[in-house]
Amino acid sequence: MTYARFSIAVVGLWAVCSTGILGQPASRIWGGEDALNFEFPFAASVRLDQAHICGGTIIGTKHILTAAHCVVEKEKVISPKRLSVRVGSTNQFAAGKLVDVESVIVNPNYSGVKNNLAVLILETKLEWTSRIRGISLPTVDDEFPAAGTKVVVAGWGKQLNSDSAFKLNSYRFTVATEEVCKDAYSELDSSEFCMAHGLQEGSCNGDAGNGAVVFNRLFGVTNFVVGACGSRYPDVFTNVTHYVPWLESIVGDDF
Repeated sequence: MTYARFSIAVVGLWAVCSTGILGQPASRIWGGEDALNFEFPFAASVRLDQAHICGGTIIGTKHILTAAHCVVEKEKVISPKRLSVRVGSTNQFAAGKLVDVESVIVNPNYSGVKNNLAVLILETKLEWTSRIRGISLPTVDDEFPAAGTKVVVAGWGKQLNSDSAFKLNSYRFTVATEEVCKDAYSELDSSEFCMAHGLQEGSCNGDAGNGAVVFNRLFGVTNFVVGACGSRYPDVFTNVTHYVPWLESIVGDDF
């Protein structure tokens, strides 16, 4: 599928661009820095058959928010028996806590890159520690970050010069203007926003589902890149504020 005059690469389970399937995600975010042990306690590694596929964000003691395309294959939701999450560790291969997934709730309006959210319900509750802690959803009173706002996003997606890195990596994006976003992605609507990055930097395979947190609120979830990883076009994020009623209906008071 293409939008405007540019191709889209879905940076999750199956990354697709104009040249075909890019393959399974690995490694970490392009152009970032190693995250500190206690810096992103809400970050989760979403795993399929024990291997990292996407990022996720802890939004409750039993709830992880990620991108829907990470847990949907051939238009079917992947069996929760094949899914797990690792939390409380910057190492995607070890430490922290590995928790199995009990069920998966995909946004009922999910299609392609639209409404690209899913909630993973865990089999057991997480206990808050200095390395494991949920992040709050935005409220109706929270102002959306203005264009130019710096936003740090962390993930384990593919790295430009290495496929062997294993540590959580963070990158500082900049919220893009609507004009810049629509120049890259003409079908932008209120359920999405863009964040700019430097050349050969930004999101890549395995970064879908990463949380974009500002003012201690989860405002965005990594959706897709335009053209290819590290292109001159901004990356597209799902606007979490658009989905707060749906998310609250699932999470309830689980925090």
